[in-house]
Amino acid sequence: MLLIMAATLLVYWPALRNGFVWDDTALVLRDPLIRSWRLIPEGFRHFLFLDATASNFYRPIQRLSFVFDYQVYGFDRPWGWHLTSILIHAGAAVALFFAAERLLAEMAGRLESRNRLSIAFGVAVIWAIHPLQTSAVTYVAGRADPLAALFGFTGLALGLSSRAWPWKLGAAVCFFLAMLSKESGILFLPLWLLILAWRPETRRALVSWGLIVIVLVAAYSGLRFTSEKVAPPAAPPTPAAIRPILTARAFAGYAGLLVAPVTLRMERDVTTRPLDTPEATFRQARALEFQTLAGVLLLIGFIFWMRYCLRREPAAALCLAAFVIAYLPISNLLPLNATIAEHWLYVPGAFLFLAVALTLQRVLQRPAVLLIAGCWVLFLGVRTFVRQADWHDQRTFIERTIAAGGNSARMLMNLGNVEFTAGHQDAALALYREALRHTPDQPIIWLGYASILLRAHDLPHAKEALEHAETSPLLAADCLSLRASMEAAESNHDPGELLRQAVAAAPDNWGIRQRYIEYLRERSGSPEALRELRGFLQQHDFRADSWRLLSALLDEQQQPDLAAAARREAARRDVREAEHWHLVSAPSHGNVR
Repeated sequence: MLLIMAATLLVYWPALRNGFVWDDTALVLRDPLIRSWRLIPEGFRHFLFLDATASNFYRPIQRLSFVFDYQVYGFDRPWGWHLTSILIHAGAAVALFFAAERLLAEMAGRLESRNRLSIAFGVAVIWAIHPLQTSAVTYVAGRADPLAALFGFTGLALGLSSRAWPWKLGAAVCFFLAMLSKESGILFLPLWLLILAWRPETRRALVSWGLIVIVLVAAYSGLRFTSEKVAPPAAPPTPAAIRPILTARAFAGYAGLLVAPVTLRMERDVTTRPLDTPEATFRQARALEFQTLAGVLLLIGFIFWMRYCLRREPAAALCLAAFVIAYLPISNLLPLNATIAEHWLYVPGAFLFLAVALTLQRVLQRPAVLLIAGCWVLFLGVRTFVRQADWHDQRTFIERTIAAGGNSARMLMNLGNVEFTAGHQDAALALYREALRHTPDQPIIWLGYASILLRAHDLPHAKEALEHAETSPLLAADCLSLRASMEAAESNHDPGELLRQAVAAAPDNWGIRQRYIEYLRERSGSPEALRELRGFLQQHDFRADSWRLLSALLDEQQQPDLAAAARREAARRDVREAEHWHLVSAPSHGNVR
């Protein structure tokens, strides 16, 4: 166990020098519900990305872990957040070791105890240090995968250890926490039922466990479907005839990444899309066709592998069946928000590694094969160690992703934002134009482009870009807010009516509401701003920023006692509230009333 944790800490140690990147800005820096332990119940009533892009992610345990980190480290010590993620991943690897050892003891009884321990240990180490896991471990927002795996593998280990009720209850609690950590955590329930059904001796437990599963799913559904969320736009449906092609390509892509994880990046895609030149588009299409053929051959080989294991290695066959259950949701047979992602193999890979180890256990005893396997494992560790630097900061992360082939429109847009923040206006505009050449039908990119053009004082082109963004009803409030800025900049018109319309279009959006309150504060004075803010606080009283603003408005109204009470309310919702009052220019990451 200590060796597994030591290996994990060794390869991920450089991550402690990293900052917050990518979705960390939304899930860590801008989530108001992680600021105080008093807000933990509220965190169970909201989906993720509360003040950012709409999502279907209900992961309260992930948010709960962020509450702990914020209490201990704040935002000025990101190394602590990374250390928590690494320790959770190490814990998941240890849980995998115990689950694998217990599984082999039940399903591969002919294996000697020493061999079982060796296989379980080897699989846990390979799984822990494999570079594919970096997308789930190295940046804080990816923590949902390690949390779900930690609880899921622990649940399997407890269930396999004993049939007694205390162990069964512990396993059920762990499975429930896995679901609350990430949606894919629910897969541990069918995985556990598969293990029970695999052997006649354990099938009698299926009835009681079937009832437990029903209770767990009902409890999870009750929490999930009563929570507040803003649903993201529906993705364009993928034609049924295309799904098998994408499935084959993804299978080949994952196989290559598992064996030789050389080129790693956050943005991946196996669809055919137009590139800058016809020649580049043709080369990409040809490569993807070869990938389709490779995927078909690998799938056929997988079927033969399963047939072989059913006859010769039943325990390996069980692991392959578990891999199939865990892999199907990400296989492209079902619609997702992408076609392939490295971190999606986080749990399925564990069962695949175990199946490989069981199938090749005799071959691995040969010195030459063992040497090759050892060199491969060493390569995995070194690759993971080196990979940590790719996530050092936002610019490094985006630039290295693009350099590795992930030059999606989203990455280009975000790099444009980085360049503009750094004062490189021309570079930012060029990157946005390149992003729009990739996907000219993306209103969110047009909105960002219009915003940068406005700040660059290019009003005519900013208006043209905004017209493209206004085609999306989901961006109506943001477009109205930006148009208010344009009109005020162009003709000094009163933006109040447009801001009121923006608030009406998105009444729960604190950023837009805050801007409207500040407008009222400047134009009409504090009384009208106070009425607007208090009305918002009646619906959303969990935001420390809103109480902070209320205190400032009350101070302006010469009401020091009420202002002090508002500051106390802010402190109840942010354990580091005192730091905000002492900062000269603290960014507003919060929320209001």
